[in-house]
Amino acid sequence: MSAHSRLCLTQLFCSLPSSAPLGTDVDPSFDDREFILSQDFFCTPDYITPDNQHTVNGWDCSKLEDIPCPRSPEKSNTVKSKRHRQDQDDISLNPLSPTLFGNEPVVELEKDVFGMDEVVMEKPTATEPRKKQNYVSQSAVALRCRVMPPPCLKNPYLKDASEIGIDPFGNQRSKAFFPAFMGGNGLSRYCADFHEIEQIGSGYFSHVFKVLNRIDGCLYAVKRSMKQLHQDTERRKAMMEVQSLAALGSHENIVGYYSSWFENEQLHIQMELCDHSLSINKFSRPFKDGEILEALYQVAKALQFIHRRGIAHLDVKPDNIYVKNGVYKLGDFGCATLLDNSLPIEEGDARYMPQEILNEKYGDLDKADIFSLGVAVYELIRGSPLPESGPQILNLREGKLPLLPGHSLQFQNLLKIMLDPNPVWRPSAKDLVENPIFDKHQQALQNRKRKVCEE
Repeated sequence: MSAHSRLCLTQLFCSLPSSAPLGTDVDPSFDDREFILSQDFFCTPDYITPDNQHTVNGWDCSKLEDIPCPRSPEKSNTVKSKRHRQDQDDISLNPLSPTLFGNEPVVELEKDVFGMDEVVMEKPTATEPRKKQNYVSQSAVALRCRVMPPPCLKNPYLKDASEIGIDPFGNQRSKAFFPAFMGGNGLSRYCADFHEIEQIGSGYFSHVFKVLNRIDGCLYAVKRSMKQLHQDTERRKAMMEVQSLAALGSHENIVGYYSSWFENEQLHIQMELCDHSLSINKFSRPFKDGEILEALYQVAKALQFIHRRGIAHLDVKPDNIYVKNGVYKLGDFGCATLLDNSLPIEEGDARYMPQEILNEKYGDLDKADIFSLGVAVYELIRGSPLPESGPQILNLREGKLPLLPGHSLQFQNLLKIMLDPNPVWRPSAKDLVENPIFDKHQQALQNRKRKVCEE
């Protein structure tokens, strides 16, 4: 650079005003600072002078030759990130305060209180530990949690593979294996879809609740397992009831099935809500002849339906027979298995089991259901629970039925052959439905209904 050029440059810088530009804050340490603010640059705001850059605190025309040539600016090592807004209790800022926009000096604060959306933060060095901050809501964390879905298996209760693509419910589409855990709002599916009203039942493995669906406004029964099912084998066993219900489909004498899901490692089954069951603990009065015939006929139709599809119930008892609007329905398929013995067999209540099942002879599982139905009918007639053991249970397993006053001899003979110790001599469900005793009963029932309508 020529001497004339250096002289012009010196005169230019010496002519600059010593005061700060109009409209900016005055800092008493302006001349002593060892850094350059970003607002001092009229361009390239994304770059700053490197750390080893030498700056001049003031201009001395006599030492112009010693001024080092500035280096090109380097890329900033800063990173932009979101910073959490401070609480209003930390500091209250008045936008009209003279300390911010007046002529008084700005006081340097120890911590950031401005709560700007974007701030510039220096990258942490290797010796400085990184501060972890987590502002993610608990619901968002829950949604990101990995949920173990139930095992994806083919339904063993379907007759062949061609039936897998058939929806047995028609408009009641099954959602048996939808591994729903949480809704989009972070709530559980049970809490999001249903309003729990009361607990209406309890068994060995599950509780039953009366619920109101928040979407369609209808009442349902939700069956929830008591313990959490952590193991895959436990889940497979619990899913047997769901799979059997899904394979059977809809029938007027079987408690309806709608949906099921795992939540909190517990199986939830959405079922049809019935009025009550025939539990002896709830009904102490003996059943009359017409009532017991109607119950026997309708449950026999349910057994005929499931036996035709190759499924045995293995837990027929008054507790599992439900009533809705005068219609008897068979429920609780937790012990259901296949008639061909291709699935593990889990026995139901021993009081209603025939001797061959207790001896682990599973050749006539459909006839075991007939024996259980006969014992359940006898218990409803006597109006009191059967004992767990003793001579009375042994006599029933041997086919020794006491006299039943108030019931026809034809009905007592039918009940006696249902309790025959030899499963071969017991009638099938189809034989029960076609028994002439029910023809007389149905005819008498229709005559009573006709008289009521005429009156």
